[in-house]
Amino acid sequence: MVVRRLPPDPRAVQHWPDVPMRPRTRRRLAIAIPLILVLAAAGCTARWMYTDRQSNEPVEALRAFLEASRSGDVEAALSLTSGAPEGTEELLVPEAMSAEWEILDLGLNFWSPTSEHADVWATVKGPNDTELTTTFDLIQIGNGDWKVDDPFTTLSLEDLPVPYFDVNGFTQPLETDPREGYQFALLPGVYQLYEQPPAFFTYEAEPLLALGDMLVNADGAEVPHLRETFEGFTLTEGGEAELNERLTAYLDECMANPEGPETFGCPFGLQERDIDVEDFTLADDNRWEIIEYPQAAASGYRSAVYTQSELVLLTRHEGRARVTASDEATGEQVVLECPLTTRGLYLAFGQTGDYTIGPNQDPNASTDPARTSWDDGYESLCEPT
Repeated sequence: MVVRRLPPDPRAVQHWPDVPMRPRTRRRLAIAIPLILVLAAAGCTARWMYTDRQSNEPVEALRAFLEASRSGDVEAALSLTSGAPEGTEELLVPEAMSAEWEILDLGLNFWSPTSEHADVWATVKGPNDTELTTTFDLIQIGNGDWKVDDPFTTLSLEDLPVPYFDVNGFTQPLETDPREGYQFALLPGVYQLYEQPPAFFTYEAEPLLALGDMLVNADGAEVPHLRETFEGFTLTEGGEAELNERLTAYLDECMANPEGPETFGCPFGLQERDIDVEDFTLADDNRWEIIEYPQAAASGYRSAVYTQSELVLLTRHEGRARVTASDEATGEQVVLECPLTTRGLYLAFGQTGDYTIGPNQDPNASTDPARTSWDDGYESLCEPT
């Protein structure tokens, strides 16, 4: 029998003998493999560093915005924002800013390499160690820069007893009708209202801490509360001596009026139904005489004064005036004595915090369509002596 050796199947697995590698091959592999690993790691590191730098850009943009706001560089802060504020911009000035707060920390909430938006949170600390945290939206514009989208706080005021607003010592006149309300745009920061309150008032409320859409009392509370922006003035004791000096001068001006003191805003006149006889008239050349001046005090309707109409002159002691009138029926001369009160008179504040005395909160409003107490002139409770 003939045994024939069959050739191996070319598809079969061939086992190579364990032949040692050549030294040159080993050296090449020893160099190539670590190099490949290093290059791969470097590529991953570069990609990670690039991504990390990209994700950190919105955080640094918000930091720059907050630092500019704190330093009072309003122009730089506004250049880092996108969109116009809702309120008026009168308080977006360096004079209205305060540095009495600090930036504690910032961090990234959301960012994606494929998105042009990012959410960044920030924590700041104001007076009394009050901490406040909120999140800002940032958008990436065409040149790659990041802008803080609408980072303004809106300060709303319904009414005020004085025609100006004082923030951090900066005074802003209020030109529009206070009944229409006011809305001011604010940058992040601390805002102390009425550091120098007007005459007769104190303002003891804590300062405001503004951050994004948050406006809170900087009172050190663990959880800050949203703030009613104006908490009302409190009337102070004292000041009555100066007030009554001004009241005396005001009445003297009424008496010195060439047309007589029975003019708009002056508390002189006749109320005929309270006189026992029928009708009295005053001669053109007749003059009133003040026998005793009234004494008054500034008073409010409630403990805190929020609007101008809540502050009035309260009569502490009635004054007396005398005038001679003619009885229209008999022609006889009758001497009348009339009480002098401060009913219908108010304190009208100017834009410097000083005040004058006048009717309907406006000494010059003889044609004021809102006048009420003086529609028919001033009617005093005169009686024949």
